[in-house]
Amino acid sequence: MPGSCDKFEILISGCVDGEISEEDRQRLDTHLAGCTACTRELDHMKRIVAGTDHAMVVDEPPPEVWDTFLDGVYNRVERQSGWILLIVGVVALTAVGITLFAMSPEFSDLTKVLVSVPVAGLVILFLSVLRQRMRVAKTDRYSKEVLR
Repeated sequence: MPGSCDKFEILISGCVDGEISEEDRQRLDTHLAGCTACTRELDHMKRIVAGTDHAMVVDEPPPEVWDTFLDGVYNRVERQSGWILLIVGVVALTAVGITLFAMSPEFSDLTKVLVSVPVAGLVILFLSVLRQRMRVAKTDRYSKEVLR
């Protein structure tokens, strides 16, 4: 657009967006009658807006999709809450059991060692598997695509 058309650039944009007053619309129409560059600019902007409006059409999913989506969200929240409560409960019961077992005078030191060694082995194996799974989960490119 030539230098004299700079002040009409905002009006052209406002016209395309439908945000100019009737007075500004008349001023723009008068200018467009004698300026082919501004007319081309207006047509170009209208085509861009029409193209993006057409490309941005999103179909609303049917209500059944929303129902299944919400069911999935609720199931995940319920399951996560259940797992958290289960883990906290097991850890608390284990801590109490270990404390009672260690403090109990009913068991000899040999019995305490014989019970503690396999338990320690299980804990080490569990932590090893947990650490490996957490490391793999960070780099597994399919974990987000497969529902488990």
